[in-house]
Amino acid sequence: MAEPLRALGHSVYAPSFTGMGDRAHLLGPRIDIETFVEDLVQLIVSEELRDVVLVGHSFGGVPISGVADRIPEAIGHLVYLDAIVPESGKSVFSTYPAAEAQARIEAAERANGGLAAPAPLALPQSIGLRPGSADYDWVLRRLTPHPMRTYTSALTLRNPVGNGLPRTYVHCSEPSYATIEGSRALVRSWPGWRWIELRAPHEAMITHPDEIARILLAI
Repeated sequence: MAEPLRALGHSVYAPSFTGMGDRAHLLGPRIDIETFVEDLVQLIVSEELRDVVLVGHSFGGVPISGVADRIPEAIGHLVYLDAIVPESGKSVFSTYPAAEAQARIEAAERANGGLAAPAPLALPQSIGLRPGSADYDWVLRRLTPHPMRTYTSALTLRNPVGNGLPRTYVHCSEPSYATIEGSRALVRSWPGWRWIELRAPHEAMITHPDEIARILLAI
C-alpha cells in the first residue's frame, strides 16, 4: 500500500521489527515486546515525525499501543487493523486461545529450541489468499520466524490503551479471524473507539488495499 499513498503526497513508513523481515539477521534471545515498541519509537523520534497515523495489523496492535503510551505527542490517530488490543501487564499469548498459543510454543521448540515461531509452510485459509496466486506466493516468500519472547513477555502501560488518542478499530469480517475475537470484545466494551466493519479477510491490506487506503485517507 505504500506506493499509492506516497503518490498522493503522503509520507509512508513500513518498518520491520528487530529479528524479522529485512532485519531477520538480528534475531536473538533478548528480543521481547519492548524491543518492538522501541523500534517504532526510535523511527518516529529519529525521523522527527508528527501527527502520525500509526497502523497496527494483527499482532501489530500491541507495539503501537506501547508507542501511544510512550510518545503520544507524536501520534495523531491509532488504527487497529483487525488487531490485538493488549491489556497492561499481559502478554500476547494471554489473548490467544490456549491451544493455539501452545501449538506455537511447541513449533518453536522443535524448530530452534524455542527462539522463534517458525514461518508456516502454508498460509491459513482464514487470511483470504488463494494458494498459487501471486499474492499468496509473495507473502509466503517474505515470511520469517517470529521472536517468541514478543509473544510471551508482558506489555506494561502507564495509561489506558490508546492513551486518550483518537483511535479506530477495523474489523475484517469475511471471514472473521477468531484468534483475536477477545480483543474485539474488549474494544466493544470500552468507550472512545471508532468501529469500522470491513467485508474483507484478515490480510485486508493485501486483498483489499483500496478499501484500507480509503479508511486511512478519511482520517
